[in-house]
Amino acid sequence: MAYVDKALRFNPASPVFQENLHNVYHHMRHHQPVARIGKTWVLTRYQDVYQALKERAFVSSGIPEDVHTEMEKRCFSLSPPLRDLLYGIVLFEDGNVHRAHRQALQALFTGESWAALTRLVSEESHSVVADLTAAGPFDGKRQIAAPLWGKLFTAWLNLPEAQQEVVEQEKNAIRLLLDPSAIDREGLERLIVALSRLDDSFRQLAQAHGKGYDSLFYRSLLKGYGGDRDALAARFSTDCVTMLIGGSETSEALTGNLIYMLAQHPELQERVRNNTLRLKEIVSETMRFESPLQMGRRRVVAPVQFLGRELKAGDNILLCLGSANRDESVFEEAWRFIPGRKNAQRQLGFGAGVHQCIGQLLAQCQAETLAMALSERGTIALDGDAKWSNRSLILRTLETLPVKII
Repeated sequence: MAYVDKALRFNPASPVFQENLHNVYHHMRHHQPVARIGKTWVLTRYQDVYQALKERAFVSSGIPEDVHTEMEKRCFSLSPPLRDLLYGIVLFEDGNVHRAHRQALQALFTGESWAALTRLVSEESHSVVADLTAAGPFDGKRQIAAPLWGKLFTAWLNLPEAQQEVVEQEKNAIRLLLDPSAIDREGLERLIVALSRLDDSFRQLAQAHGKGYDSLFYRSLLKGYGGDRDALAARFSTDCVTMLIGGSETSEALTGNLIYMLAQHPELQERVRNNTLRLKEIVSETMRFESPLQMGRRRVVAPVQFLGRELKAGDNILLCLGSANRDESVFEEAWRFIPGRKNAQRQLGFGAGVHQCIGQLLAQCQAETLAMALSERGTIALDGDAKWSNRSLILRTLETLPVKII
């Protein structure tokens, strides 16, 4: 096997990898497009990643299975309700169960429910910007991007104060479900506690709704379940956790990355003001250029031949979405940030196929609305060096983003 410079080796846990992310991807697309590491196949080319996302022999249920197996190895017990919650998250379901569950959740993002939700996004976005009382520099990630999702989630579910505290305390612990490569004993212990507390909290909220409590989230979901309150009660806690996992850090990352791109390109902000470019196009290009979710996972359920290789049942597939979105064979001058490119919608930042991100409209709406609210104050500009986070192996998100309005 040919020697590969350490800076170009695929090792997401290494700081060197994070510092040279796109150089590593470029090298792999051209020299190791299908790499095997143990029982994991790593895909980096656009067409291969896209094909894998569409392949029915690959399932997403491997994540809860891995987490559950690791718990059993470490002698942790998972109560039946928590096991049902873990396996009932729509992100990890497959087949007919997934299709039916996904259809119910679509009610959150259609019709009157969606119109009401976009109004909430606008209100909370302007509230976040209004909290910037000082005229000086601020951290665009911590003071702008990070607070929005929490405020929106609270308003959407009409969370009482007690539930707000639980969500705030436990939202980071459940990140392990998106990033199982970070599994360790302490993380598993925190995950079990977090799932238990969140499940209890959301079940209490469901009971309150059954007695007349109201929220846009519950009303919208009830439509999705065809008015069946018993079916909603059985799924309510799981659906709340689903939205919390899928919408928290990924939405925060997209919003922060968008503000970063705008701050680097004041000319794009001017084009938006002159109506020669839509902010929506900048959001889409940000999803391609700095994809918040860099990697996704699938599990092989039965022996299959794929890309000329024999894959065995139990093998893992690591889909490098961030690499696919920088593939020069698909995106002309892929290394350049070009909002409005003709094939921008081919980006895979939200996945593809039956597991395409169900909340993608909401994530884009949050980023676009918050950026627009911020730009109403003037031109967004950098006020120092931004720093990428290394806390996650799969998320491309900023740690700090010093910006100012000029």
